Amino acid sequence: MFLKYLVIFSVFSIVGWILEVIYRSIFMKKFINPGFMSGCVVPIYGFGAVILNLVCSMYEKLNFGYKLILIFILSTIFLSILELISGLFLHKVFKLRLWDYSSYKYNYKGFICLEFSLLWGISSIIYYLFIYPWFGDFAIWFTSTKFGIIILIIYWIIFLIDLCISIKLLSNLTKYAKTVAEIIDMEKLKIDSRLKANRKKFWNAIYPYISINKFVKERIKERK
Repeated sequence: MFLKYLVIFSVFSIVGWILEVIYRSIFMKKFINPGFMSGCVVPIYGFGAVILNLVCSMYEKLNFGYKLILIFILSTIFLSILELISGLFLHKVFKLRLWDYSSYKYNYKGFICLEFSLLWGISSIIYYLFIYPWFGDFAIWFTSTKFGIIILIIYWIIFLIDLCISIKLLSNLTKYAKTVAEIIDMEKLKIDSRLKANRKKFWNAIYPYISINKFVKERIKERK
């Protein structure tokens, strides 16, 4: 069961990254590597998928219509709470903002908004109808094979290395935020550092760690 949820987290962290790349790149009209990690993962989607899978597994004997309503309500609430906690944590601890819903009418401090909360609820229904029925069985089958276990181990080794690197970058970003006395808009910072760097822009977009780290260190040095 534990391995099943590791697969769910892993797959949807990548799927979430792909969705964020498409959405943000279209919105910003530039290729954007979303999130705070350097690799092709956005962990909040992985955690969200695990929560969603647990919600879908509740009340199996409940009437189908009532089950859909329950999934919509619980997923909207739980995923919004996850988004709020994640946003507040990065904001308070690392002085970093990865998304901002302030331009939307019904929002709470830019961390969550009614439109996206409802979107999570609709997405949960789509997940329950088209993905949940088979994906759990696939995850169990995948982890029952040697090939699946090897792939999962490789993924998590890469993920943990990336996490350590990204936490180091977050530490530098926090110092930078304190130096400039403001909250850092991660997407704007990625674009600014990308324009400043000498390396090819597309490579900076795919792997922004080096250019951002260099950019931040230069800004801190200039302030001293």
